[in-house]
Amino acid sequence: MVRTLQVVQHLRPGGLEKLVLNLVRFASSKHRVYVASLEETATSAISAWPELAAFKNQLIFLNKPSGIHLQTAYQLRKIINKLKITTVHSHHLGPLLYSRLALLGLSTTHIHTEHDSWHLEEPKQQTLTRWLLKNKHVELVADAPTIAKDLHQRLGRPADHIINNGIDCHFYCIGDQANARHDLALPQKQILIGCAGRLVSEKGIDTMLLALSSLPEHYHLVIAGDGEQFSNLKQLACRLQLEHRIHWLGYCKNMRSFYRAIDVFCMPSRHEGLPLALLEAQACGKPIVASNIGAIPDVAHPENSVLISPNDPVQLAHALDHVLTHKTNETKTAHFIQHVADVRTMTAAYEALAK
Repeated sequence: MVRTLQVVQHLRPGGLEKLVLNLVRFASSKHRVYVASLEETATSAISAWPELAAFKNQLIFLNKPSGIHLQTAYQLRKIINKLKITTVHSHHLGPLLYSRLALLGLSTTHIHTEHDSWHLEEPKQQTLTRWLLKNKHVELVADAPTIAKDLHQRLGRPADHIINNGIDCHFYCIGDQANARHDLALPQKQILIGCAGRLVSEKGIDTMLLALSSLPEHYHLVIAGDGEQFSNLKQLACRLQLEHRIHWLGYCKNMRSFYRAIDVFCMPSRHEGLPLALLEAQACGKPIVASNIGAIPDVAHPENSVLISPNDPVQLAHALDHVLTHKTNETKTAHFIQHVADVRTMTAAYEALAK
């Protein structure tokens, strides 16, 4: 039995965290997968993300205080020994650091996945990541070809493997739009533009609001997600007199209905890796307007997507209007994602590395 410990910074709703949860959910019978969250407690995490409750016996919370905390590395080492972990799989810089410390002197396999490269623009993060990945026993995985190229340039070492992020294409699929709108209490007769993700500056939702102000009145915006920028975005919507055209869903438990309800999915981000939301929307057959950054070009359907520059509301508005006035092939878009980014293919690829 291969016993893998996924190490993450926290377990709050997000693309990376959903991916890790899928590695638990779709693990084969020969693999037992646990998740160690450096931050938070089980109670606070499950309260914020109820979906975690179904996996609580495989989740470990270390409740790390802020800053560097060497005791956390010792806690992680104890868990590795107690659970007889054979493979540690870390995600991003904090988990990489604590995993390297916890594994000193052990022969346990270590896989590390980088989900984006923009954080390496910060010199301290780049230097620390480069140093931690010098160890030849760490298998470095990039989650898209573009990310692999960036990692090689910024870290001076190539990725050992490229494994695309994956989603459950059996669950995220084309469905009835009218029923989905009814489920979420959304208007049936308006054109709906969808945005999903944490409401933080790097997601560029403010750019979307500015673009919406120049689009026709019957174009409405549906936002699924919550975060620190919520109040600022609400204030911007008020200044632009858009309150009646924006539907704030907050944390949405039924994302499949969200994707089915909208007419186009928009991701005006300033920074991205390979976002799961972009995959999920396309698996539901939706056309895409997104920033031409990170790994987005790797997974955007070449015929049913338009890629734009970030921070450009005029270009964004034109792209949305173009997509919404031209017919797209839902089935072709969904099949494309099934081919390049299914969770079962991703899980099998990671399990092939585990020992």
